[in-house]
Order: sequence, then structure tokens, then C-alpha cells
Amino acid sequence: MIPEIPRSLPLQLNGLRKSYGATVAVAGTTLDVEPGTMTVILGAAGAGKTTTLKMIAGLETPDAGQVILAGHDLTAAEPRARNVAMIFDNLALYPDRSGFDNIAYPLKLARRAAPEIEERVRRIAVLLKIPHVLGRLPKTMSGGEKQRVALARALVREPTVFLLDEPLSSLDAMLRIELRAELRRLQREQGHTFVLATPDFQEALAVADRIVMLRAGRVVQIAAPQDLYDAPADIETARFVGAPQINLVDAEWTGGALILAGQSLAPGAFRAPPAPCAFTAGIRPEHLTPCAAGQGDFDATVSDLEPLGHLVAVTVTLSAGTELRLTAPAAGAAGFGIGTTLGIAVGRAGLLAFDPADGRLIPPAA
Repeated sequence: MIPEIPRSLPLQLNGLRKSYGATVAVAGTTLDVEPGTMTVILGAAGAGKTTTLKMIAGLETPDAGQVILAGHDLTAAEPRARNVAMIFDNLALYPDRSGFDNIAYPLKLARRAAPEIEERVRRIAVLLKIPHVLGRLPKTMSGGEKQRVALARALVREPTVFLLDEPLSSLDAMLRIELRAELRRLQREQGHTFVLATPDFQEALAVADRIVMLRAGRVVQIAAPQDLYDAPADIETARFVGAPQINLVDAEWTGGALILAGQSLAPGAFRAPPAPCAFTAGIRPEHLTPCAAGQGDFDATVSDLEPLGHLVAVTVTLSAGTELRLTAPAAGAAGFGIGTTLGIAVGRAGLLAFDPADGRLIPPAA
């Protein structure tokens, strides 16, 4: 007999593994999820995000490792014994049932009393701003309304952990931004424990307390959102998190000078490696600042402009042929015509050093 799981206690994954034939989907994931937090599993398609959630929910059996909820090893337990709620991108609403009946379904399965069902459904509908759809069928609802009904159906159960598998990916951009903010607000106000999987780094940065970077079934890095962006574990993570993409340039640290794309620069605030070495420099576009020719660290020629609204992404080419992308306020970029020569100032404090052999971040000297 599996003990009842108290609400809002931690989820732990210990060495979780899953393979399908010769394909390793999840390779030894170990993770502690704190109660009342939003943990985001971030990775490209095929990284193992959905498989991880399914093993937590009991929809897939791991080849090895443990799923522990509230201190109980539930690795082999049936899904109904785990007290978790999983929300998929496809929503899976019952088309012949009203919004009310879709939300109430798990309570009816649990044989809750009719007055309790009525009260809880109405309360969660108000919380999610969907009382107006309770009497309607899913085919009459907008995408955002369907998403809220699916979320309400999970929330009404009051599970220990919510598992969300790319829940907003099918929505248009504006609605996705609105609902992710709503989801974050709801999670914080109600103190729920959420584990959300997404391939969208912007979504991850916007909602997460902590991000688990997953690649080819392996955990690459676990960090707070800003730490993941400012100090990615390796080049691939640096490329994945950020738009426009990070610039990668051959560089060298001599111990006194910084050589970047063949140009010798004073180190300034550069967080230098512990010893002289050749490395791959990672420079976020916002850490390159355009200025008058001859006034920066080096000159470059504008080769492309991409308006981004309040910003412009500017591609420049150095004399040695190296291309860099930087961002600048749109209001100040009127004179950046193709072929224009600009000075480029490098923000030393934001410069990252990666080992060219394995791509790992080289920590700066203490």
C-alpha cells in the first residue's frame, strides 16, 4: 500500500535512465525539485524532456533510477497513486463535454460530492478568468480558453506536482506571452510545484526559478535563469540560450593582453582565465557597442541590418573577415547603412572564455 503523498513536498529524480532500443532518451538524470517552485526543463526536440515528465507521471517505466515524491519511492507505482497532474500541448479536452464537465472530470472520478465539485470548479474558473466558458463545448472556445480549461482541470485536483509538457507551444506569440505570465502568477500565488518542459529559451527565462538544461538525454547545467544566460556551461548552451545568437571568436589571453580576432586589446574588466591560453571567446550581441570609426577597440564594416522593433541587429565584418552581430537601439541606428564603417567597443565584463577542445566554459581566475 503506497502512503498518501502530502501536497507540495519535493520531487526527486535519482539517476533516471530510459532507452528505446539503441536510442538513449534519458541518461542518468538526477534532480531535486523544491516545493512551491517553477522548474523548467529546457532543451531542443529529442533532448528527453517529454520522456522525463512521463517517467515522473508513471506513463513510462525507467530502465534505472528512482522517482521519489514526498520521500516515497514511486518508481514502480501506477500513475493514479502518484498524485501528479500532467498537461500536454494537445490538451485532450473531451469534445462532447462542456467546460464545466471537462474541469470537473477528475473530481467525479474521485467520487467527490456534487456541492464540493461545484464549488471547486467555480473557484478555479474565476481564478483562471474562464467562468464564461463553463457552459460551452470546446469547439466554441478559442485556443487560449481551451488552454485555460485544460489547466483548470489539472489545478482542480490539487496535486503534489504539476507536469507541463510544452503547454503553450501551439498558441500564437501574443497569447503565449499572456498565458505564460498568467501561469507564473498562478504558480506563485497558489504555491504550487510546477515542472515545465519547453524548447523555448525565452519562455524558460521568463518563468523559471531554476532551469535544467537537457541535451541528448543528459543534464548539462542546472542554474537560475540569469546564471544560465551569463555563465553557460558550454558553447552549445551559450548558442541555445540567447537571440541574436552569441558571437564566437578565436581569442588568446597572454596574461597581460587580450587578443580578439587578431586585435590586441587591453584586458580592462575581462574576467581572465587562470593562466595564459588560447580560447574561444563568447560575446553576447549586447556586449558590443557601436561608436564612431576609430573610437572603439576595432573598426568594422556593416554588412547586414535586421530590425527587431526597439532594437536593430547589426552584422559587421572585421578586416580579417570575421563577422560579429551586435544589437543597438533602433533610434540611434539611422546612420548604420550597409557598407558604413563603425567603431566597435567590446564589453570586457561580459566576455566568456570557452575551451576550444571540449567547448566547456573556462572559469575565471579567483
